[in-house]
Amino acid sequence: MNLFENQKYYNREDFDKFSYDDQKELFLRIRSWVATVDMQTRYSKDKYQNTIIKRIEQICAYACSGHIPSQDYMGYIYKRGFSDFFPINFKRAVEWNIIAAASGSKLAPQKMKTFMNPAIDMILLSPRWGQIIKYNDLNLTNYFWFLSQYICEILYKELGLNPVEMSKKPLIEEDTNENATRVFLDRFRNKSVEQALKVLVDQLPEDMPKVKEIGTGEALLKDENDTDSNNFDDINIDIEDI
Repeated sequence: MNLFENQKYYNREDFDKFSYDDQKELFLRIRSWVATVDMQTRYSKDKYQNTIIKRIEQICAYACSGHIPSQDYMGYIYKRGFSDFFPINFKRAVEWNIIAAASGSKLAPQKMKTFMNPAIDMILLSPRWGQIIKYNDLNLTNYFWFLSQYICEILYKELGLNPVEMSKKPLIEEDTNENATRVFLDRFRNKSVEQALKVLVDQLPEDMPKVKEIGTGEALLKDENDTDSNNFDDINIDIEDI
């Protein structure tokens, strides 16, 4: 697949230039490739299982080498599992989504919205939120992934994540204590959002005027002259289940 060979999918600086929809299309192409097999393979349980596992192994290898759409897929497959032979692993799903988001994926934050929402809410309640919006040119179409990437870059370091190290772990490993994993990751998330907020505030110019508050949270992101904000629901279709 030429999709895996494009060097732009390995470099954040290049990948940042791809739109949300373009990144989603790359992810969907990988997902479709994994699941599409001929009828003869599908009706042989062993052959079907071996084919799917080999394809996931291949994608994992690309993800570990820095291929961002493959990192998106690994976050997806560990969250959803595959049939009865590739179990769900919550910890791996979050780890790969953090790696993908830190690499520049706009999809990864959407795929872990439940995990990221408390962190985003903490930033939305900051008294400097209005200035952060203006300085970073944020709106309803980009604020969630922008803030999530900031947080995930810090989580990436705090959790000691490394795609190369992920390659040393067994591909199939069941998460036997999801509740403990959630508590562990939530603690790191809350710590990381504090650091992210500090970075966002520290980069604001000292002479930047205060922004008149018109509310909190998403209300501050609305602009009467911004017609694109009306398309927010269309652009950010809930990707947690795709």
